[in-house]
Amino acid sequence: MSRKELDHIRIIGALVDGRMTNREAAEKLELCQRQIIRIKKKFLAQGAAGLVHGNRGKNPRHRIGDEVRELVLKAYEEVYYDFNFSHFTECLNEREGIGISRSSVVRILKDEGIRSKKSVRRRTKLHRSRPRKVAAGMLWQTDATSFEWFGKGNGRATLHAYIDDATGIVTGACFTENECMEGYVAALGMGIEGYGLPMAIYSDRHTIFRSPKARARDDEDWIEGVERNEGNERNEGNEAGKGEPLSCFGRGLKLGIGQIFALTPEAKGRVERLWNTIQDRLPGELRLLGVSDITAANEVLPKFIARHNRKFAVKPAEGEDVYVKPEGKVNLDFLFARRGSRKTDHGGMISYGSRRYVPAADDCLGMVKTTVAVRETLTGQIWGVSKGRRIEMKEVERQKRVNSDEASTKKRKSGLVKAHKPAPDHPWRRGGVKRQGYHSTCRDKCTFV
Repeated sequence: MSRKELDHIRIIGALVDGRMTNREAAEKLELCQRQIIRIKKKFLAQGAAGLVHGNRGKNPRHRIGDEVRELVLKAYEEVYYDFNFSHFTECLNEREGIGISRSSVVRILKDEGIRSKKSVRRRTKLHRSRPRKVAAGMLWQTDATSFEWFGKGNGRATLHAYIDDATGIVTGACFTENECMEGYVAALGMGIEGYGLPMAIYSDRHTIFRSPKARARDDEDWIEGVERNEGNERNEGNEAGKGEPLSCFGRGLKLGIGQIFALTPEAKGRVERLWNTIQDRLPGELRLLGVSDITAANEVLPKFIARHNRKFAVKPAEGEDVYVKPEGKVNLDFLFARRGSRKTDHGGMISYGSRRYVPAADDCLGMVKTTVAVRETLTGQIWGVSKGRRIEMKEVERQKRVNSDEASTKKRKSGLVKAHKPAPDHPWRRGGVKRQGYHSTCRDKCTFV
C-alpha cells in the first residue's frame, strides 16, 4: 500500500472506534462527509482491503501487449536501426501494419535503453528568422550537399535540390558525383516541368551561379546601392547586376527567372534545414531498397520527395501561386550551354576545344568569314548561332600525320637506309682532333683543337 492509503486506514479506523467524528475525518482526508460515510461502510464490510483501488494489479484495456512490444523492438534492432523515432513510427504504421503512436514507440525503446540519434542539443540560434514568402513560386532556395548516402564506406555523392520558400515543397532534386551545373539544371528542369517558372532563385555565391570575373569590390562598396533582403541577401538580377559578367547558369536564367545571392548560410535556412531532414531519412530508405549507386538513387528519388512533401509541406499565406507556365517545352540543355564565340573560315569551319567543326547541313550560307556564337550543351553537343539561326555542328576528323622519325626508324630496321657514321676527322668530333679555321677576330687562318 501507498502512504496515502495507510493514512486512510488509520483515520477510518479511528472513526470506526468512535475516536473521531465524520466531520473531523472529512477535514483530515479533505473529502466531503458523504464520501467519508461511504468509505466507512466499505471498511466495515471488507476491512483494509476495501480501501485499495479496485484496478490495483489489473492491466488496463489500452495497454500495449507484450507481443506488440516485441515486434517493435525486433523491427528496430533488425531493420530500422538507423532511423530516428519519428521516421521509425511512420514505417511501422505504413509498412509493418503496426498502428502505434510515436509516444508509445519512444517509451518502448527508452525502456530498453535505446536513444534516438536525433537526441542532440541544438546550439542557440544567433540570427533572426526570415518570414516565408506569401505565395508559392515567389522564391526557390537551392543548394547541394555531399554525403555518404549509401552507407559509411561506400563513397559520397552530391544531392542538388530546390525548395519553395512559401510552402517548403521540394520542387526538384538530383544526384551527381560532385556539385556541378548539370545537377542544378536537372533539378531545375524537374521543378519547371512539375510547377512552372519561379520568380527568383536564391543561392550561395558559388561560381556556378556567380561569374568569377565579376568586378572586384569590397563588400561595403558592393552592398551599397544593391537591393538587400532582410540584411542577408542581395539581388544581382537584371537591374542590380547590370553590366556584370554572368555565369553560364546566370545566362540560362534569362528565360524569366531572377537571381538572388545569399551572404550567409543562415540566410537560406530553408534549404539548409532540408539537408538535416533528408540526410537523416534518405540513407535508411535507400538501404531498405537496396540502392547503392547514383543511377538507381535518381530513379527512386521522386517517390521519396513526393512522400516528403506530403508530410512536411505547409499552406502559403495566399492560396494562388505565381508560377508562370512556359510555352512549350523548355530546352534546358541548350539554354544552359557553355558559351563562346569563334570566327569561321571560307568554308564555314570553326576551331573549338582543339577540334574542328563544320555545319552538319550542307547549307553554309551566312557562315563564311564571320563571327558566330558557339554553344556546348551539357551533353557535349556543339551548336553555332548566327543571325538568329541555330546551326548544328559536326566534328571534322583530322588526318593523322606520319611521324618522320618513326618512318626513318622503320627504314633503318628494314635495311633500306644505312646509318651514317661520321669520319674521325669530322668537325663534329672534338676529341683532340686538330682542325684549321678562321678566328672571328683576327681573320687569320689559325689551328685550334
